[in-house]
Amino acid sequence: MDYNYLGYRFRPTEDEIITYFLENKMRGNAFPVQTINTLNICAFEPWQLPEQAAIGDDEEWYFFSEHNKKYANSARTERTTRAGHWKVTGKDRQIWDKHGKEVIGVKKNLVFYKGRGSNAVKTSWVIHEYHSNNAFTYQKPYVLSYLKGNLNEKDYSRAASSGHAASGS
Repeated sequence: MDYNYLGYRFRPTEDEIITYFLENKMRGNAFPVQTINTLNICAFEPWQLPEQAAIGDDEEWYFFSEHNKKYANSARTERTTRAGHWKVTGKDRQIWDKHGKEVIGVKKNLVFYKGRGSNAVKTSWVIHEYHSNNAFTYQKPYVLSYLKGNLNEKDYSRAASSGHAASGS
């Protein structure tokens, strides 16, 4: 199906992300229309992810991914790529159901840093990672990642040397 129709926008609410998309994915239910692809986010650099999306958009894309652990017996999440890493920023935010009565999930904000250690350069690529509070009840827990970024900011090596990595100028 072609989603490049004038006026069509895929913008689920946070409640819909958790209760419809994420819960149905973890149950193994099929969706009537393929709107979100499943992949390992860290197998790609942020600027490579848009071409992996089911729906192309200006600067926003959605993905399902399995919760990848850094170590087998650890709760730590693996968030490194070849070129850099995703760093959690700010506090986790609770997601409430549409009636505002029950917490149904949590949202984590991550920013991509190109490079390693103290030489890492902050980029404009951001992921909002959604987790269901029911994930532990499923055999295959997934997270839904909402990626935002600027496709014009692919090469940060030149920007970093000129001091303009975060602004993209």
